[in-house]
Amino acid sequence: MRSYWLAPVLFEGESVLLSADRFELLPRETGERFLQWVKLVHPRLLVPFKSNLLLSEDAEIRCGVDQLPFELESGAQIIFSPELLELSHCAQAYIDKRPIGNEMGNMLQKALDQLGSEASDEPIAGWLHTMKKWNEAGYRILLLS
Repeated sequence: MRSYWLAPVLFEGESVLLSADRFELLPRETGERFLQWVKLVHPRLLVPFKSNLLLSEDAEIRCGVDQLPFELESGAQIIFSPELLELSHCAQAYIDKRPIGNEMGNMLQKALDQLGSEASDEPIAGWLHTMKKWNEAGYRILLLS
């Protein structure tokens, strides 16, 4: 079963900051159910992106490593910039197309309304509330696998 991570992202100048507040959707079975349900709420709410495609090919060659020079599990902020880890063009396009602001807020509110009280004790409600908080703080929300 695939591992999924929700991650808030900010732009600061030429840098893209992948916040340390990211977290894995656990338990994985609930994460899978959540993603299937979210697609029904709105197909653009969460679109998965493979974390191994975040780093540009040029950066991978310069680093000279077979593995990525960051780990989602690290609990530390990950910074992509021309001077550090270069973000791939594919990842940049993915991030740019993520809904933000009112568009994302409306999608999240629709999801919360549809969820109702039936799953309030499950992590799903908490995930949605966290996403709403991130969106209100100006973050884009990524779903990484």
